[in-house]
Amino acid sequence: MASLTRAVGRGAEKPLKREVLLVQQLLNLHRPASLPRIAEDGGQGDETYGAIEEFQRRVMTLQKPDGRVDPGGKTWQALNQPPAVVVTPTTPAQPAGAMSMSGAARALLRKLESLSLYPYDDQTRKVTRVWVKGATIGYGHLISKAEWDTYKNDITEAAADALLDRDLQPFEAAVNATIAAPLSQSQFDALVILTFNIGAANLARSSVAKMVNDPTAQTSYKSLEAAWKSWNKSQGKVMLGLERRRQCEWNVYSQGKYEKNW
Repeated sequence: MASLTRAVGRGAEKPLKREVLLVQQLLNLHRPASLPRIAEDGGQGDETYGAIEEFQRRVMTLQKPDGRVDPGGKTWQALNQPPAVVVTPTTPAQPAGAMSMSGAARALLRKLESLSLYPYDDQTRKVTRVWVKGATIGYGHLISKAEWDTYKNDITEAAADALLDRDLQPFEAAVNATIAAPLSQSQFDALVILTFNIGAANLARSSVAKMVNDPTAQTSYKSLEAAWKSWNKSQGKVMLGLERRRQCEWNVYSQGKYEKNW
């Protein structure tokens, strides 16, 4: 077994570049062909954190992955096992109603959603030190008035990650409840990322949901891709940022490509 002298991943302080690179190489060794390889650059970041979480969920079957590899810890030991021993075979599609987002999808969503460790007004994008209706923090978490005392003095990146995981749960549930057709992991991931942006109610009544559930459904769109990419407007205006996001989501849904290309 190779050696690891410092922790790598979420919350790790000053990891050695060569050890981060080693962890990245081991993660890629265990990744199934359906998932893209992560960069082997020795640098920590959302992609590496997400890959560790994905490994902990898929291989170690952890319910609450922490995205961290500690020297001598269980994740480190699992990474050093032969892939044929620890990798669980995946199926092209899973039954609807029982799925959760992959680590790769969570890492991508963090890239798509801007991170703020301090509260800001979503309307003006300016820092706010008093509660307003659009007060937001972390990865797009809307702060209720009851939560203000909890978040008014800023948060850590780890707290923002935990908050995002909590915020995602109702959107995962919404996709599970709305989509009856079997989905591959990447299809489910893309639908959750879309729903996180447009809202559960909009997904439920959308042509996207109709066409995923029944490819022969009659809608005003010629294809599922066209229906998906029609969600590109804000206050009636086409937004370049939304067009780029929809394309990114569609790449996940149709190709399993977890990449932000802008």
